[in-house]
Amino acid sequence: MEDENEKKPVKRSTLSEQDILNRVTVGLSKSQNFTASDIEQKRVAGLRLYKREPFPGDKRVEGRSSYVTSDALDNTEWLLANLMALFDSQDRVVQFSPNGPEDEALAEQQTDVVNFVVTQGNNHALVLHDWLKNGLIGGLGIVTAAYYREKTWKPAKLLEGVATNQLIELASSDRHEILEAGEPYSAPGMEMIPGIEVRDLKVREARIRSRVQLHTLPVEDFFVSADASFDYGSGGISAALQGYKRTLPRAELLEMGYDAAKVAKIPSAASDPSDYSQERNRDQGHNDGTGDVEEEVEVYEVFMRIDANGDGVRELLHLTIGGAPSGGSVLLGQEEVEYAPFAAFVPYMMPNTLNGMSVGDLVGKDQRLKSMFIRGINDNLQQVLRPQRIVAGDGVNIDDLLNSGPDDIIRVTNKDALDYNTTPFVGQQAFGMLQMLDQSIEHRTGVGPNLMGVDANALQNTTATASSQRQTMSQLRVELMARMFAETGYRYLFRIVTSLLMANAEDTKDLTLRLRNAWVPYGTDQWDPDLDIKTNITFGITDKPQKVAAANALLQMQFTAIKEGSGLSDMGKVYNTLAVFTENSGFKNVERFWNDPAKMQQPAGPPQGQQPDPAAQAEQAKMQAEMQKMQIELQMKQAQHQAEMEMERERHEHRLQLEWMKFEAQQAMRQQEIGAETQLKGMQIMSQQNIQPQIRDVE
Repeated sequence: MEDENEKKPVKRSTLSEQDILNRVTVGLSKSQNFTASDIEQKRVAGLRLYKREPFPGDKRVEGRSSYVTSDALDNTEWLLANLMALFDSQDRVVQFSPNGPEDEALAEQQTDVVNFVVTQGNNHALVLHDWLKNGLIGGLGIVTAAYYREKTWKPAKLLEGVATNQLIELASSDRHEILEAGEPYSAPGMEMIPGIEVRDLKVREARIRSRVQLHTLPVEDFFVSADASFDYGSGGISAALQGYKRTLPRAELLEMGYDAAKVAKIPSAASDPSDYSQERNRDQGHNDGTGDVEEEVEVYEVFMRIDANGDGVRELLHLTIGGAPSGGSVLLGQEEVEYAPFAAFVPYMMPNTLNGMSVGDLVGKDQRLKSMFIRGINDNLQQVLRPQRIVAGDGVNIDDLLNSGPDDIIRVTNKDALDYNTTPFVGQQAFGMLQMLDQSIEHRTGVGPNLMGVDANALQNTTATASSQRQTMSQLRVELMARMFAETGYRYLFRIVTSLLMANAEDTKDLTLRLRNAWVPYGTDQWDPDLDIKTNITFGITDKPQKVAAANALLQMQFTAIKEGSGLSDMGKVYNTLAVFTENSGFKNVERFWNDPAKMQQPAGPPQGQQPDPAAQAEQAKMQAEMQKMQIELQMKQAQHQAEMEMERERHEHRLQLEWMKFEAQQAMRQQEIGAETQLKGMQIMSQQNIQPQIRDVE
């Protein structure tokens, strides 16, 4: 009996909206407190170093130099320029590689579409710039992606003579809106046929644009739980809770379709800017995060694993919460999602945590030390150029001394009454220390005026020759940063984009047909970088002369293999080599110079000098037979359709002929009736005239 009770499943209850809200608000409050404590202050310190703000205590010292060096700014911009050159210098910033020949067409299609969405459907350079710069200054940069379906209206048009079936089609279409409809009237030329009516309509057509939009989040609006780290599998963020805050007009939430009663309960947003946003906007005009035009509210987009349906499995839920978690929050919506759409960039990563280091963390102490040395040199030089004056009693006219200029005269009663305290210049002794600090910073960051740009060969399969061309081993730091970014946030961004495209298959198909004039169907187990197709990040800058020479040599070997009929290469492989050759020659659009064999109609027979493969011939014959079968079926369907259309046309003509014959018969009968009535009335009049008395005039 006890065993039977143990086997019974445990009943689990579904969480109510209030239960979900209670669980989320607790975790959300902890995450916000964690993010706004030490992490926020580290970001503020890095931003102050970048902006060359005065050091604490500088305002209390008067008459001394307050100069601040630009090491954080210079190294941030150097690193940003190197990384931008790596990730934004060619058309295909991502490449999907198939595991087998059956995935090649699908991988090529996915590569074309995803690259177009990221690099041309969005401002890739601007998104990348803000993403990287946030990370370099504050230690963390976040980019998110979302799918938007925008609907705008074209100017209205007048449609005349719209039939009833067309009217029904326009009324049921989501791309058209009927503004005005006229009274029905008979179609021109068919007035004699009852029931055939048309209308004049005033209609406007919708312009629907679907796109994946990338957005760089303000780092102060992003929050994450304290256990956050990079996920080794996907490159995304692994955390119990993550999300971001945004401030929206209350009316916009209603336009987005949220429940009006819930939206009305959300407290109005209060002015509570973060320290980071205040520091960032100090010189550009202060912005407290709220607008002054219409009422706004705070909305939190939270991603958290919760067993909301009671099945024993914690699903990843996207929860939209209106209002701060401290009180008055409302659960506006919830949905189960596959990914949390946050791709992170951490320039100097720390193991097992998301919180790494920024450029300010690396150079901050040296920047302060250099600033102190330069301040001392400046103060010493000022003392040399403007030495202190020694005055003996009443031997000097004090008014002349206080108001003296370069050519002014100072009146003295004794030439020894005025003297100068000469200060020796010792600043040159600090020059060696400044140079040592500059070298230390350059070696620590891997960039600087004395170092060349990064060599991207190290990010791929480098050769000994390419490695020997590095100016210094310090550049390995930049290469390591780029590689870690490529394997984490940048790779994860394409996973997010791919997932959004899969979730909107119809729009993705339309986009693909516009781009490639072809479409490779896919199922639920395809178009997924986690399954059959892997993501392979490619980079743009490299040792171009070496790659051109290598591609040229490879091209010769490919032609030799094709000529000998060894089967080691084909024209598709030759096209890939020519693409590398063209791109490294400075031309991005490869299709301007070469035709892709995959998009061309292939010849039926095998190349000369190469024996046909029986298995390949059998497979080709099978495909040809299937194609012929499909063509025959299509022709039969077309013939059947034409026959049905012809029969329908004949039936319609027969109905019209019957209606016309009926109409003529009715007209003939009506004419006979009118003739009979006319004859009858004439006889009646004549009979009445015969019986009336004739009246004559009397003479």
